[in-house]
Amino acid sequence: MSVYPRGKKWWYVFQFQGRKVQESSGFSNKTAALRAEAKRRTDLLERRAGFIKLKPPPKFEEFVKQFLSWSEQQHKPKTHELHTNNCTTLKRFFRGKWMDEITQGMVEDFKLARIREKRWGKQKQVTVSGVTVNRALSTLRLMYNYAERCGFQVSNPVNHVEFYRESGKTRIVSPEEEIAYLAAASQPLRDVARLMLDTGMRPEEVFRLEKANLDFTQRTIFNPSGKTRAARRKLTMTKEVWSVLKRRAASSNSHYVFPSPDNLERPIGSVRKAHDAAVRRAGLLGHTSVLMTMRYVHPAEQHKREAANKIEKFNAAIAMKLAAGSHRVPTISTTLSGVTQ
Repeated sequence: MSVYPRGKKWWYVFQFQGRKVQESSGFSNKTAALRAEAKRRTDLLERRAGFIKLKPPPKFEEFVKQFLSWSEQQHKPKTHELHTNNCTTLKRFFRGKWMDEITQGMVEDFKLARIREKRWGKQKQVTVSGVTVNRALSTLRLMYNYAERCGFQVSNPVNHVEFYRESGKTRIVSPEEEIAYLAAASQPLRDVARLMLDTGMRPEEVFRLEKANLDFTQRTIFNPSGKTRAARRKLTMTKEVWSVLKRRAASSNSHYVFPSPDNLERPIGSVRKAHDAAVRRAGLLGHTSVLMTMRYVHPAEQHKREAANKIEKFNAAIAMKLAAGSHRVPTISTTLSGVTQ
């Protein structure tokens, strides 16, 4: 008998071209369950025979290879690396499943199980964050979108899954912490952090900075790329930033200010390890996958000049007060901003 009772519903199970099909008929009546089984067999036969143009879906781990090959061609290296890491996690949960077998309920189970897992490495006692789970769900959703575009007969099981809320809170960094962090930072992290703090540039914007974008006479930096039109902007150098960039531009044998040590034709891709080490050496608390940066805005040129002058005066005031042994120092609104590089 290919149908059997399970709870209040009848289920059917049969083999089809080496694949075990075991599903609930959705009916509490045996006769109706037998009809549902027959229809399911017919649907599978029609699909394999080519009466339905959509292609039969592959197993999950097989499609992961196709998806990652496509991602490598379509995405930036860091984005592709993120999808690769997420797919490693997803395969632990969905390996052996056919793409059309994975349901919303299974995705919900993955979401709950994943957030209870412990981190690897030095943070073994810390559970996986909601942000990390969300990134894996985003990869899974993109994978199914790509599968649909490839003509596979699948529906996206992530579409109605609610992601974990990401608070977006910022942590205020004190002047003492800023100084301790910079003192503990190795190069090129120290110079990268200085640019971020004084200009509000994102990490990837600093990494991709080219000599041609620098105007030392006008003391400006032109950022030609970004996710939005506002991101493509001109920034004013503070005195410290001018010194850092002047030194970097003079010593770099690449058209990038921060070239990769392995390939001068490419910029550096990450300062994550150096950042984690600096946080530990400086004795700072907080999430180690973030880097200090000022909240960035895109004001008018005059306001940028005024802001740069204020930052220079602020940095000088901190140095003077700390040198004098004062515990009262000026404050400036600096934040911790997430970095995936």
